[in-house]
Amino acid sequence: MADGFLAEMTAQFWLVGAVFLRLGPAFFLAPGYGERYVSVRLRLSTAGLFSVAVAPVLAPYLPASAPAGAELLVFLFKETTIGFFIGLMSRGMIYLLEMAGTVISQSISLAQMLGNATEPMPVISHLLTTTGIAILFSVSLADQMLYMFVLGYTLDMAGIAGLPGYLASRARSLLNEVFNQAVVLSSAFLALMFVYYLCIGFINKAMPQFMVSFIGIPFVALFSIHFLYLHHELLLDVWQQKSLMILMLPYGPDP
Repeated sequence: MADGFLAEMTAQFWLVGAVFLRLGPAFFLAPGYGERYVSVRLRLSTAGLFSVAVAPVLAPYLPASAPAGAELLVFLFKETTIGFFIGLMSRGMIYLLEMAGTVISQSISLAQMLGNATEPMPVISHLLTTTGIAILFSVSLADQMLYMFVLGYTLDMAGIAGLPGYLASRARSLLNEVFNQAVVLSSAFLALMFVYYLCIGFINKAMPQFMVSFIGIPFVALFSIHFLYLHHELLLDVWQQKSLMILMLPYGPDP
């Protein structure tokens, strides 16, 4: 009886450990859970508890017992790599907001308003990413992200040899999606600033004595902040839709 109990406990520990090999790196990079201001102990605890919760569901996708020798090393490498990959894909949601904020900040001349007081990120990016993380846990995006972590076990990969090609193609899709959609999110600011700078260029040509830097730049900053205040809800609504598309990138057709 004791031997049977010990064997069952060993199998359960192996199952949870195998799941943690993938979900641990995923939580390390996931938005919200993987932020610098979140304690490492809290990250490990969250990843461990989630691994315990989903391990029984994922048992059919994992070996019944721990591999031995070279097979164990291959399994460790594959699971850890996939974990970092799905964590990076989920991180793309925040990269999208950060890139959009960078484009907006550069267009309105507020790229480094906070200097070195915070992380090296434009001020608009700080506002958008912080708001995005709050929204992430206020709506179903966090649940969709965790579902994506579990759904990763259904991916059909052609062994360890086909893993680099698959990851490279999906990472390229992520980069394309982030940069393209960042331009979409910031397009209103780009269009307004293009018209503004075009008009102020004509004014400066007609009146060389017009103090562009003294009058124009403060006006741009104040108007852009007001414009962002009026339309931030629409921008973040569109971001939520684009985030769902980013989360599903690993499971779509090959690019």
